[in-house]
Amino acid sequence: MKRKRLTVQQVIYALLAAAFAYAVFSYRDQLTDTAAVLQGGIWYLVLITLFVLAAAIYNQASLYASLYQIFELPQQRKHLLPLYLVTRFVMVAAPSGGLSGWVPFIQDARKRDVGVGTVLIANLVYMILWYSAFALFLFVGLLHLFLAHDLQWFEISAAIILLAVDAVMISILFMSAFAPRLLRVTLDWVRRTLEKTWGWLNRPAPLKAHQVDRFIDDLEDAVAQMRRVGWRGMLRPIGHALLNETLNLTMLYILARSFGLHLLFGVLVAAYSVSILFYIISPTPGGIGFVEGALVLILTSLGVARARATVLTIAYRGITFWLPFILGFVALRWASRTPLPDPEDNGSGGRANFQPMDDVGP
Repeated sequence: MKRKRLTVQQVIYALLAAAFAYAVFSYRDQLTDTAAVLQGGIWYLVLITLFVLAAAIYNQASLYASLYQIFELPQQRKHLLPLYLVTRFVMVAAPSGGLSGWVPFIQDARKRDVGVGTVLIANLVYMILWYSAFALFLFVGLLHLFLAHDLQWFEISAAIILLAVDAVMISILFMSAFAPRLLRVTLDWVRRTLEKTWGWLNRPAPLKAHQVDRFIDDLEDAVAQMRRVGWRGMLRPIGHALLNETLNLTMLYILARSFGLHLLFGVLVAAYSVSILFYIISPTPGGIGFVEGALVLILTSLGVARARATVLTIAYRGITFWLPFILGFVALRWASRTPLPDPEDNGSGGRANFQPMDDVGP
C-alpha cells in the first residue's frame, strides 16, 4: 500500500495553522482580557458592533467584486468574501507590509486559470482606494490633533510614509495612462537595481525582465478598461472604500458608547485615524502593540481617562482585529474546499478574462 505524499497546499496549510496556534498562544492573555472586557459593556451595543463588523466584511467583498467587474474577472461575493477573510489572516500570519494579503487572490487566480496579472492590478487599485479613502479621515484626525496642540512627530512621520506609498501607487497608474514609456524606463531601472543588489548577496533577482514587460502590458490593458467604464464606473468601488472607513469609525463610536464614553467627533476621528495609521505603518503584524499603544495615547491626551481608554482599546481591537483574524483562519479551510465558480459566469453575464500568467506575482 502506497503512502500518500503531502501536497504543497497541505504543507502551506500546516505552516499557517502552526502560525495561528502560535499567535493565539502568544497573545492568549490579550484574548482573555478582550473576552472579559466585552462582558462589561452594554450587551446590545456590543452586539450591534458585531453586526456592523459583518456589514464591513461584506462591504469589503463588495469592493473587490466591483473592481473585478471593472476588469472583467469572476466576481461572486460568496467566493470573494471568504477570500478577503483569508487575507486578514495571512497578513498577520505571514507579515510583509500588507503585500502578503495579495497572495490568496493571486493563488486563487492561478487555481481558477484567471489572468494573474489582471488580479494583481485589481489588488493594486484596491490598495489605492483603501489608502486614499483613509487619507481623508486621516486628514481630519490630524487636523483635530493640530488644533488641540497634540500633533506629534511620529504621527506626522507615519502619515508621510503612508501618503508616499499611496503616491507611488497612483503614479504607476498615472504613468501607465499618460507616460507609458517613462513607466517602462522607471520599472526597468528598478529591476536592474534589484539585480545588482541581489547579485551582491549571491541570490537570484526577485524580478525578471519578462515579468516587468508583462506587468506593464497588463497595466496598460487595465487602464484602458478603466477608461472604458469611465469615472461613473469607478464611483461604485470609491463608494465602497469610503463606506468601509465609515463602518470602522462607527464601530469605535458604538463601542465607546457601550462603555459609557461620549466621544466628540474630532476625538473619535483622531483616535480612529491614528490607530489605523499604525495598523498600516507598523513593523509588527497587524500593528500588534503599536496600535494599542497609539490608541490609548491619543485618547488619554484628548481627555479620556486612562482606564476607560484602555478598556475601549482592548474591546475595539478584539472585535476589529482578533475576530477577523480567527474568522480568516476558518475561511482558509473553507475557501480551499469551496467549489470553483463557473468560468463562463463572471457575475454579470459576460465572459471573464482568462489568460493564465504563471510568471507574474509573488
